[in-house]
Amino acid sequence: MSSVSITKKLLLIVVVAQLSGEPCYIDGLPNISTRPQCSSSGWVVSADFLGWYASQEVASIYADVVTHFGVIPASWGAPSFNFNWDYGFRIGAGYDLEYDQWDTSLSWSWFRTDAKHTIPMNPNASIGPEFFAALLSFSLEGDTVLDVAQSMSARWSLLFNMFDWELGRSFWVSKGLSLRPFLGLKGGWIHQSIDAKYYNLAIDNISTPNLGSEHLKNNFWGVGPLGGVNTKWRARDFGSHFFDLFGDFSVAEMWGSWSCSDVYKSTIPSTSSVNTKNSSLGALTLRGFMGIGWDVDFRENKSHFAAKLGYEMQIWFDQLRIATFQLQRLHNDLTLQGVTFNCRLDY
Repeated sequence: MSSVSITKKLLLIVVVAQLSGEPCYIDGLPNISTRPQCSSSGWVVSADFLGWYASQEVASIYADVVTHFGVIPASWGAPSFNFNWDYGFRIGAGYDLEYDQWDTSLSWSWFRTDAKHTIPMNPNASIGPEFFAALLSFSLEGDTVLDVAQSMSARWSLLFNMFDWELGRSFWVSKGLSLRPFLGLKGGWIHQSIDAKYYNLAIDNISTPNLGSEHLKNNFWGVGPLGGVNTKWRARDFGSHFFDLFGDFSVAEMWGSWSCSDVYKSTIPSTSSVNTKNSSLGALTLRGFMGIGWDVDFRENKSHFAAKLGYEMQIWFDQLRIATFQLQRLHNDLTLQGVTFNCRLDY
C-alpha cells in the first residue's frame, strides 16, 4: 500500500471522527441545526411589538373642495387622509420536533389604526365627496348645486387580524450563515370602514342646518399557502452571546373574499346606497423584516433567548375595492410598515 493511500485513509478517519462529534447528521451527511441541542425537542414562545404606519395609495383622497369667489371657481383642493403611527402586537407559540429537526409555529398579528380629517366651515366653498353614495344625493339643476356640504369630518378605521402557521427547519450553511426555509398557511381578515359627516348642506345655494352621514365598509378575509426563508448572518461571537444581522422574507397566495357597501343618509331627508356583490378573488401579499439581533444560550446550552429589532413591511396587493363615483371598484394596495421588536424563548 502506497504512502499516498495511507495518508488519504488517515485523513478520512480524522474527518469521520470530527463529524461524529457533531450533534446532528442526516443519513451520514452533516446538516447542523441551529438549536442549542439539536437532538432535543422543546417549546418556543415569542412576542412582538409593532410600531407601524399604514398607507393606501390615492384612496386617501376622500373629497373635492371648490372655493368660489363670485361665479367662477377660484381654487380646487383634494384633501386626503394620513394615517397615524399606531401600535400592535404579534404573539406566537411553537414546538421543535425531533423528526429531521423540523420546527412548527403558530402566530397571531393584531394591528389597528385610524385617520381623521376635518374641513372647516367656509360659506364660499362647496364639498364634493369622492365616494359614490354621497355623490348620488348631490345634483345639478342648471347652474344651481343642490344638497352640497360646506363643512365635513371623516374617520377612516383599519383593523388587521392575521394568523400564520409555519413548518420549517433552521440549519447552518456555513460558520456564520443560517437559513430557515418554511412552508405553511396564512389566514385572517382586514376590516376597513369610513364614517363621514357632511354639515351645513346648501340647498339652492343657501346654507341650512341639515346634515348628512355616510358609512362605507371594505371587509376582507382570506386563507392560502405561505412560504419563505429566514436568514441569519452571525456578525460577532462572544462565547454564549451572539450578535447577528437578519433578513426574513415570505410570500402568501390567498383565496380572498371582499364585502363592500356604501350608504348615505341626510336629514333633508334623502338616502342613497351603492350595493356591490361580494367578490372572491386571489390575494397576494409580500413581507420583509430586516435588522439586527442578539442571541444568548443558557441553562448549559439547553435553552436559547433571542431579540430582534428591525424594519418590517407588508404589501397587500389590490386590498381596497370600494366603488368610487366613476362606478368602478378601486384596486389600491395596502402597505403596513414600521418598526418591529421581537423576543423569542426556546426552552
